[in-house]
Amino acid sequence: MHRPFVILLSPYDILRPRTNQLSDVRFTEGFAQNNCHAHIIVPFVYRKDNIPKEEVHKIYGLTHRTHIHYLPTGFRNDVHGAWPLILVATLSFFRTFGILRTRKHHNTTYIISRSTHLIRPFLGLKRWAPFLLKNVKIIHWAHDLHTSSKYTGVYKSADFLLATNSSTLESMLKLVNRSKSDGCITLNPVTNQQAVETLTQEEARKQIQLENLSAPLVVYTGKIGMHYDRELRHIFTAAKMLPSFQFLLTGGKQDTVRFWEEYCEDEGISNIQFTGYIHDYRRVRLYQYAADVLISYYTDQAHDTRYNLPNKICEYMIAGRIIVTPDYPATRDLLRNDNCHFVRPDDSMALAEGIRYVIEHRSESDQKAARASKEARELSFRKIAATILLALPK
Repeated sequence: MHRPFVILLSPYDILRPRTNQLSDVRFTEGFAQNNCHAHIIVPFVYRKDNIPKEEVHKIYGLTHRTHIHYLPTGFRNDVHGAWPLILVATLSFFRTFGILRTRKHHNTTYIISRSTHLIRPFLGLKRWAPFLLKNVKIIHWAHDLHTSSKYTGVYKSADFLLATNSSTLESMLKLVNRSKSDGCITLNPVTNQQAVETLTQEEARKQIQLENLSAPLVVYTGKIGMHYDRELRHIFTAAKMLPSFQFLLTGGKQDTVRFWEEYCEDEGISNIQFTGYIHDYRRVRLYQYAADVLISYYTDQAHDTRYNLPNKICEYMIAGRIIVTPDYPATRDLLRNDNCHFVRPDDSMALAEGIRYVIEHRSESDQKAARASKEARELSFRKIAATILLALPK
């Protein structure tokens, strides 16, 4: 039996690990763990604070051989805008053909990308010169839903569709009149190492110097920005309502953290701690395990809450700490009333009341958190990739 080739085209520079980068790299490894020739093609961005290339496998928690191909873009910042994406798409196109030359023609190859920009050239080539892509299947991996023609064209033409959650997949298939057999969901899984890891709250707190904390610890690990601020303002307002609780937020560039620290000082909020950007992503889990409460409280300001599934949900679940979050369609594959605590969206008072409730009802919260942890440990990239391989067209 010939091993399939999987080539994942990523628009993200992986030498600065963040949630999307982690997702793409670990998803690629999931296929390697299922006996595929697994390749990921990424833009190289020239930053002084890049992690060393030789550290990628260790920092990303990879255990199987995953071929990483860096595109020499000349960029010094994140890949944003039309022309940078066109350059990355062009370079990815030619690098992919370099990889295809190393395979035998009877090896089925799957080209996967969350970026419609990166797979559109292959869809065009497959339409006009299909002999150049013999035994090659083009897969789009959707993390949200778009209804404009440049997206729906990809939804229609791709050989198969992946989506992070059922809400997105069902809407996408319905939008372009495709059958359920034309797609499946991926969720945002965890690595094998995360799935078997055990870490006590005491051990985690010791490693981040919080072992002497007596107040209930409420932790948010996610993006800290200035432009989409409604989510953060809800969290800060809830913190002000709960002065006997300690809040801790990870992430954020120095100037962003300084902005919010000044905001909290002006608002008289003294129970919030910011870590700033954590260069080694492996340490983020320490804050999740150290928590008494984990919050995921995004709003529709920056996301379509019907379709956005935060990367951190499975990591939160594994930590075995009660999750406080709104009940959104995109998270219903993972979260229910019996494994988290739902609160009203876009309501600071509801968030504060929810946090207070889960602390005051510890036994109930612990049971829900334990159930979530057990369920998430079954959701590894290896297992999800195995399911996808069975569903993909041959």
